[in-house]
Amino acid sequence: MTHLPSHRPGSSAQPSPLRAPIDRDFPHLLVLGLGNPLMGDDGAGLLLLENLRQSRKWPEHIIFEDGGTLGMTLLPLIEDAAAVLLLDAVHTGAAPGTVVTRQASQLPGFFKNILSPHQIGLSEVLGAAQLCGTLPAHIALVGIEAETIAFTAAASSTVRNALPAAVRQAQATLHELLAAAGIGGKEAAHA
Repeated sequence: MTHLPSHRPGSSAQPSPLRAPIDRDFPHLLVLGLGNPLMGDDGAGLLLLENLRQSRKWPEHIIFEDGGTLGMTLLPLIEDAAAVLLLDAVHTGAAPGTVVTRQASQLPGFFKNILSPHQIGLSEVLGAAQLCGTLPAHIALVGIEAETIAFTAAASSTVRNALPAAVRQAQATLHELLAAAGIGGKEAAHA
């Protein structure tokens, strides 16, 4: 599994291999890429994470993390965030390459359609945070409908071609989450 380094723009702190230290008093939006890049289109969330991260210079209150297939170890990351944007491969029955967005209220039912084993873990992580009263009020998912989930080194051309539209949707959703959570003030409008 490939781990992208944690990234907080402007930070000189050295991140751990799995995550950067997060100041719990620093309200931030967590952008969490999910998936397994060794399983073809299941790595779409990680491709989207990297493309979104590189699409512009982001303010320090937006933190990008590669959640890979880490399951319950993601709980502290999610609990520490004021808002969360999940990026993942999805299976909704739409045409492969379709960009899909879901809001917090739609996520519990959404993860009943399991595409990959990591989604079982994510469903449990969100449930645990909700049970503990630490689930951020503002969560959304941007996903790309997968075409091929199989042991292969690359995502399908259908998913790769969907990345520009998915990045645009993720940027729009990120701005909505920032506004809803009140993160970043005037700076959020220009993120």
